[in-house]
Amino acid sequence: MEDAKEVLGMFTRLDGVSAVCLVGRDGFLIDSIVKKGVDAEMIGAIASGGFGSSESMGRQLEKGGLNMTMIEFNDGPVMMAPVGQDMFLVVAADEGANLALIRLSIRRHKEKLAVAASVL
Repeated sequence: MEDAKEVLGMFTRLDGVSAVCLVGRDGFLIDSIVKKGVDAEMIGAIASGGFGSSESMGRQLEKGGLNMTMIEFNDGPVMMAPVGQDMFLVVAADEGANLALIRLSIRRHKEKLAVAASVL
């Protein structure tokens, strides 16, 4: 069985991914791989609010459960997806990154990450 760090490493090997964080719904960082100078703890705390707001919006609009959300910034997107019941994944990418490949990787690996993180 792979551990959480190994699964997170799969994302950082994708072209243009600059940070990947596994965050508890409470905003506390569970694990991460980020470029030097990036405050992963702060990413977790801030992303928690955005993730919760996205889930709430989906409920209010009667769109069902959240699969993934993406926020686009001038220098690249940040994608978030639930991982199991108690966590979510944050993937920050550079402008021009292959978003389809990142989305596919999230779909393929989020269950594996949930299992790996449950043994932490």
